[in-house]
Amino acid sequence: MTQLLSCPPSVFAVEDEYQICALVEGECTMWAEVDGVAYYDHSNGILRSGRFLHIARVPLKALERARRYTVCLERINERKPYFTDYGETERHEYAFQPVRLKEKLRVINLADSHSTVEEPIRSGSYFGDKLDLLVLNGDIPNHSGDINYFKAIYQIAGGITGGRVPCVFSRGNHDMRGIYAEQLADYTPTAGGRSYFTFRTGPIWGIVLDAGEDKPDGNPEYGHTICCAAFRAEEEAFLDRVLKEGAWKDAPIRLIVSHHPFAFKIHPPFDIEQERYARWCRKLRKIKATAWLSGHLHQWFVELPGEEHDSYGYPCPMICTSLIENREDGTHRHTAGAITFARDGSFSVAASASE
Repeated sequence: MTQLLSCPPSVFAVEDEYQICALVEGECTMWAEVDGVAYYDHSNGILRSGRFLHIARVPLKALERARRYTVCLERINERKPYFTDYGETERHEYAFQPVRLKEKLRVINLADSHSTVEEPIRSGSYFGDKLDLLVLNGDIPNHSGDINYFKAIYQIAGGITGGRVPCVFSRGNHDMRGIYAEQLADYTPTAGGRSYFTFRTGPIWGIVLDAGEDKPDGNPEYGHTICCAAFRAEEEAFLDRVLKEGAWKDAPIRLIVSHHPFAFKIHPPFDIEQERYARWCRKLRKIKATAWLSGHLHQWFVELPGEEHDSYGYPCPMICTSLIENREDGTHRHTAGAITFARDGSFSVAASASE
């Protein structure tokens, strides 16, 4: 009988917890054991089994203290109203390396892989086992018209990290397109279903912002299936709460993460929400962030405030690393950003290509 776990798990930082994600082949229930405590993938006490992704939510401090976890998968032969037929339990143990304050922190910012897997794994492996944090920054699936496209998120994350170091996930605008887009929140790390949230892992504090789609809600491409203007209004209220709380103040490294570098005003019809995005940029200056990590543009650049792509006023340096080249022979070349942060907040960025 084949193994249920289809690739190494991945551990995503969301607010005050880590979400351990396991991609599986076959029907099973799942839980993660940390220091003798079981954290179940469940829906109000009902163990999930009929899905290819399981997520166990573990308190941040518990996993950082234990530095180990075990993914447990119990095979379900037939789920019935009474006397479900279940099989053996697989156990897969992993060491976990939380981010810690040191002279150099190594972060990969990877975006716009659009359902390619092997190429972004290669481009995201620049630091090897010295990696501290992986950021998957949107448009990792090509779109949400096929639910199996979601698997690329975990194949890439597991392939790069081996379940060993923290990851951060940010939704892209192409992720919002297709019949399964409304289920994306069930298959990705979120804060209670919200695709925007803060995170903390060791000395790194970050805020993940989601700009939604990149054209007006009424654009015929969307066919009356989005309400991003209202979504952004809700998100701005969240941003205001974050700024009021000030939880970033003791973090040496502070990151803004968003697929869309919305400080850049693009040509019509992509020139939406000008007043809102300018306001967001003004508000974000309060954080005094170390860097803003983005993608979306299928370009690769590192800029300071006032430079080429800065329309509304960067609140901090912008790092946009999202190059993908589709060749006529069907092969691809993907380039991620390999970022090294020093303890004083200075950083350097290298282009990490898949070949």
